[in-house]
Amino acid sequence: MINAGKITFKVMFVTLVIFGLTASQARAQYFIEGGKEVLAVSGGERINKSVIIHNSTAENISLKASWEDFQYEPPFDGTKSFVPAGTGTRSLSQWISFSSTPFIIPPFGQQQLNYTLSVPAVIKDGYYGVLFVERAGDPENTKTGLQIITRVGSLFFVEPKDAVRKAQIRDIAIAGTTLKGIFHNQSTVVLIPKMTYYFMDEQGVVADRGDIKALYLPPDGAGNFEIALPAGLAIGKNTLVINAELEDNNVVVKEVEITKDAAANLTILNTRD
Repeated sequence: MINAGKITFKVMFVTLVIFGLTASQARAQYFIEGGKEVLAVSGGERINKSVIIHNSTAENISLKASWEDFQYEPPFDGTKSFVPAGTGTRSLSQWISFSSTPFIIPPFGQQQLNYTLSVPAVIKDGYYGVLFVERAGDPENTKTGLQIITRVGSLFFVEPKDAVRKAQIRDIAIAGTTLKGIFHNQSTVVLIPKMTYYFMDEQGVVADRGDIKALYLPPDGAGNFEIALPAGLAIGKNTLVINAELEDNNVVVKEVEITKDAAANLTILNTRD
């Protein structure tokens, strides 16, 4: 069980957080393999697993593990806030246990850090947190006296196996040469939809297609998205189809009928799910 305490540093410090690094990408001296733990669980389940930490240097590294809660923040572009364990709105800190005793990884070696997740008898929502690893002892000191604390973390997503993922695409509007809308997560778990679109003319010919910038939405979160309207749309009626793939293979679809007149003015005729 992790208890959050208040820590006061007497000197200025900078914290660098690195998620999901591979060995070829890592410039840090150590990294966690994968960087993300996704666990679909049932009530009352007890899970014993581990994460693997790599030392990419030619020296021994002494490390220690800790826990914080995290949540995605507006504009839901992947921005996260980290708060002390037990203070997040969907904290799982009371369910997870691991050793916080410092450990040493030999040069170019790796260490398995075991954890146990004890799920309560009833779980209906998603719960989230991050397992951090940082150097044990004093932070690195620079010549300026600035202390740098380098942390790497593995994000934890713990969600019920029977979680229902649902969402709505709404408030579609045209502003100049851009179509705007809102994607609303109507489920009790985080959604990271893969959103794509295509435009089709009255003859069924696809005029343009592309990806929509990713959104990272907490339960009941709503994020804005935009699609550039192609200049080459045919005069007359066009159909925009937006597809949002959810993680359980469900797809949210929105069709938008748009007309273009001879003066290149664009108007939304109607929308349908």
